[in-house]
Amino acid sequence: MVNAFWLDRDLDRAAAWLVDAHVTSSVFECSMALTTAVQLNGYPRDDNLYFTHASHPLVRWAADARGNWRYLRAYVAAAHEEWRYRWDHGPEERHACWATVESLDAEAVRALDWPSADASDPPQLTGGWTADDYVDAYRYYYANEKRHLFGWSKDRSEPPWIAEYTVDPADGDRDYPSR
Repeated sequence: MVNAFWLDRDLDRAAAWLVDAHVTSSVFECSMALTTAVQLNGYPRDDNLYFTHASHPLVRWAADARGNWRYLRAYVAAAHEEWRYRWDHGPEERHACWATVESLDAEAVRALDWPSADASDPPQLTGGWTADDYVDAYRYYYANEKRHLFGWSKDRSEPPWIAEYTVDPADGDRDYPSR
């Protein structure tokens, strides 16, 4: 599944809180979402660019407004820096998927006919976990549905908000988002 994990509005902090598996998958999957989104808006098709999951909600959101695309790009840039940090990649090393995003002609991307002028909040691709705020929805999703992936390398550790967002199924009257 293609997903960005919006665990904080500070994207560097969000990337630092990603479990190891999501650092790499965020760079890989979201880079593909970015290149697909620009092609949906008229960027020239090229065999060197990824085009996949064109109907996926994250791809559709990124394709809807340049501001959305730029926010997802900033998320991937932060995840890429985290990838370098956690696995000791040097400053000259680039994940191949991120290199593909960086190969896009910035002026051509800027000049595309984006369907909407206004950026919007990212879609909540959080299973049944929803909240008024997308960061809250992703934190509930992470704390409750992604525990089996918990593992952080180097000096990264479990985010401080995990306990606050963990829902005990036995606590039926606790106020939490719908799921």
